[in-house]
Amino acid sequence: MTANATPSFDELPVPQTLGSTVFQPTIQQVRKFADAVEDARGWRVGDPSEGLVHPLFLATYVWFPSGFLERAPGEAGHFELFRRRYPHLVDVPFLHAKSSARFCRPFALGRPVRADVELVAKDRKRGRDFIVMRGSFFDADGNALAVFEHTCAVRSDGVPSVAPPRPLAARVALAPSLALPSRRIRMTMEKSRLFSLPGENHHTDDRLAQALGARVAIPAATMSFAYLSRFAQDLFGEDTWISRGRLDATFTRMLQRDDVLEVGGHRRGDVLDLRIVNGRDETVAVATASLF
Repeated sequence: MTANATPSFDELPVPQTLGSTVFQPTIQQVRKFADAVEDARGWRVGDPSEGLVHPLFLATYVWFPSGFLERAPGEAGHFELFRRRYPHLVDVPFLHAKSSARFCRPFALGRPVRADVELVAKDRKRGRDFIVMRGSFFDADGNALAVFEHTCAVRSDGVPSVAPPRPLAARVALAPSLALPSRRIRMTMEKSRLFSLPGENHHTDDRLAQALGARVAIPAATMSFAYLSRFAQDLFGEDTWISRGRLDATFTRMLQRDDVLEVGGHRRGDVLDLRIVNGRDETVAVATASLF
């Protein structure tokens, strides 16, 4: 394959570096996302005078510039970097299937943040092409802030997305678990729009979502990720979570802008098995939260 060729998905080289971007997060942007998921502290951590922000905010750069108020020259989101290089491999709608995070430390407002982005895996399942992008974030001094991996379906061949039957797995003895008090969250169009505007899309407009086959607007899966992170943080403690927290989430069903969500789960020692269920008793996300 020559340097100018456009590879098929099967020929797509993995792993490969997609590029690096330096971002300048602003307090207005942090508050916008935090307010949309009703975070009481606005994703601010530690002493307010230090201007420190929760590394969870950095998860939003996977879809940058979606949801961002401003864009400086040279800034590019993870998925945007992939689509620029391989536009022929991307079709609409693309699907956010999974996200994982390892939090290392908060970052300071007013200082640049660098994201190094790699394509680390690919797969084909149930007629969909999936990629896994890793975003490693660093502050201006080179200190690691967080590492994220996002799995996205970039194209579908129209095959119904029904999972094939799986053989029954052998039973494994699990550690005793403790049920955790659940938390109720009422999703609204206002919250979905606050998170994903200023650009109109299937997250912010019923008609645009219906054009893709959805009933109503579909809030971003990153909102589910934020709810799961906050639930885990409240159990592990803020300082511990932002410096040693690990969250692995699978988004099993799309959110709807009028959902009533229940976040809960069980604790097995130092591991939290979490899930989000909507008002129709459908699981929309499952996750494991732990410390590393």
